[in-house]
Amino acid sequence: MNDDSTIQPERDALLLALEKKAAERYIPIIKPQVGQFLQVLIKIKKPGRILEVGTAIGYSTIWMARSAGPAVEIVSIEINEERAAEARENFRSGRVEEQINLKIGDAREIISFLRRKFDLVLLDGAKGQYLDYLEPVLEILSPGGVIVADNVLYHGEVLDQQRVKHKRRTMVNHLREYLRVVANHPLLESSIIPIGDGIALSVRR
Repeated sequence: MNDDSTIQPERDALLLALEKKAAERYIPIIKPQVGQFLQVLIKIKKPGRILEVGTAIGYSTIWMARSAGPAVEIVSIEINEERAAEARENFRSGRVEEQINLKIGDAREIISFLRRKFDLVLLDGAKGQYLDYLEPVLEILSPGGVIVADNVLYHGEVLDQQRVKHKRRTMVNHLREYLRVVANHPLLESSIIPIGDGIALSVRR
């Protein structure tokens, strides 16, 4: 995907610092173009509640919190305690900590205990587990709600069988299966958007 700086969205000092930190420490975060996409999507959708699977250091959470505004609650799930602690600090730096409910643990377990409905869900956790998240997420997704799954093309390997390295084959196959399922799911309308590392956008009927 094209990361030409001339088409990068504008970011403030905090987001730029988080991008630098993530690059230096090999922490996976969304691309800035995906952040901008989420910003626009949130402005259009106006969700009342957002669920994020995969907080990391809070980069994508901050994009969404700023776009949604302080009245919108974001439940964000992170399995790594150290990264979750770092994310909390970043939320404070970004002055969005009051609207973010950060939960630490396995998203597959935590999602099953959530009872309120969500209007927008961002999947950006373990790529091989997207399909595991799907049905539990659908249980709490509002009619007309949106699922955004990041990295679904995974450096082009999902679309090109010849490029898949052996150590990533299982994960890539899981992503392919996720795309197949959401494309044919009776409750969803889905499309792949080739920005960042590929987004699957699904809307609940």
